[in-house]
Amino acid sequence: MRVMLVSSPGAGTESHWSHARAAVVAECLSARGATVAWVAVARPGQSLPPTSPSVAARTLWAGALLKPHRVAADSQHLPVEVAVTQALREAPARAVVHLGAGARGSPNIAWLAERLGAAPFAVVRAAEVVCHRGDLVDHTGVACEQFLDAQRCRRCCAGSWWQRPGADDFRNRGDLLAGSLLVCSTVFTASELDIAPLVAFGLPRRSLVVATDPDVLAAAILS
Repeated sequence: MRVMLVSSPGAGTESHWSHARAAVVAECLSARGATVAWVAVARPGQSLPPTSPSVAARTLWAGALLKPHRVAADSQHLPVEVAVTQALREAPARAVVHLGAGARGSPNIAWLAERLGAAPFAVVRAAEVVCHRGDLVDHTGVACEQFLDAQRCRRCCAGSWWQRPGADDFRNRGDLLAGSLLVCSTVFTASELDIAPLVAFGLPRRSLVVATDPDVLAAAILS
């Protein structure tokens, strides 16, 4: 039984939480008898946790972190999509798990997995899904609850008067990400507090599961 994990670059310069999570989940899957491939999408300078020889790990570089106004450019990663597609065609997987979906990079991993015959799963943090900045804190430092207002997001992520993303950049990001997450068998999150924002974003409550134990995730993925 083959499972592919894809972790995410994140909206900061430090190693994203999805890499450490992927490494642990990979070991749990391997211990349960799965053949595991892990594609870590990282930024230059980020360190990745080690894995055992039983996990086939590969790193794809996402490039330097872009400023928040580069919404369209930082919401895509064609080389990762091509790599995932090629890998699934060469060796089909039972499941593909996108850890950190919404944390920059391609929003299309789960959708591609489903199209190629794998059961798609995601492990997310709500702030990274609903907010391009990844923290639900606006440019003034105030907590934001209006993450569905593309015009407000446009002002929040502006680099200057001349560096303003289009409102459609946020709408496109949201549509692609929601479309990908909607095909997931389950979307795992770490806190009950993540549920309401994700439902507001468009995900059905029945697909959302709060789970922090990596072995629970592994068992659900293989069930």
